[in-house]
Amino acid sequence: MMQRSESVAVVTVFSALVVGSDFALAPYPNVKLFDTLVFVAAFVYGFRVGAAVGVLSETIWGFVSPNGMAGIILPFLIGGELLFAFAGYAASRVWTNPRTNALSIQNLFLGASMAICAFAWDFETNLATGLLAGASTVSALLWYEVYGIPFMFAHETSDFVFGALAAPPLILYTWQAMKGRTLRVLGAATKASPRGKE
Repeated sequence: MMQRSESVAVVTVFSALVVGSDFALAPYPNVKLFDTLVFVAAFVYGFRVGAAVGVLSETIWGFVSPNGMAGIILPFLIGGELLFAFAGYAASRVWTNPRTNALSIQNLFLGASMAICAFAWDFETNLATGLLAGASTVSALLWYEVYGIPFMFAHETSDFVFGALAAPPLILYTWQAMKGRTLRVLGAATKASPRGKE
């Protein structure tokens, strides 16, 4: 189990990576490594660390985003990000060793998990946007969902791709570089992961 200072360091590093990558990808709407990094943090270090990365990063980004401050929608954005922390933690209970082969079942599973979370995040934030804008009928709320479809498509597609292609090597790198442990990767010798699982 990690000490508190280690947890703070991990949350700080991941949050810095999230915000930095958000700035780098800002020209591409709804294409971000944000969700992937929260997922990876929770996969490797557990739900609490992943959730802390999501909450801190979303709070910071909500104030410094070049698209403007998030305002009163921020709690809904944070709540949606917790889905990725939960999914990362849950995935770590199913698949203990992501593969470097992008077409493996494990990696497709990680990508699909992230795409499902992205859909739920988009649906929830679009609904919240409609409610906060004063929409009071089902048809008005539905309009907010329909209007968001192009953004949802980009978000869900990019999360699937990043989940399948970027999350597995990031998980392996994090296990090896940040915790100084080795894993079984394509038949190599293994030691325990940061949370004591293979």
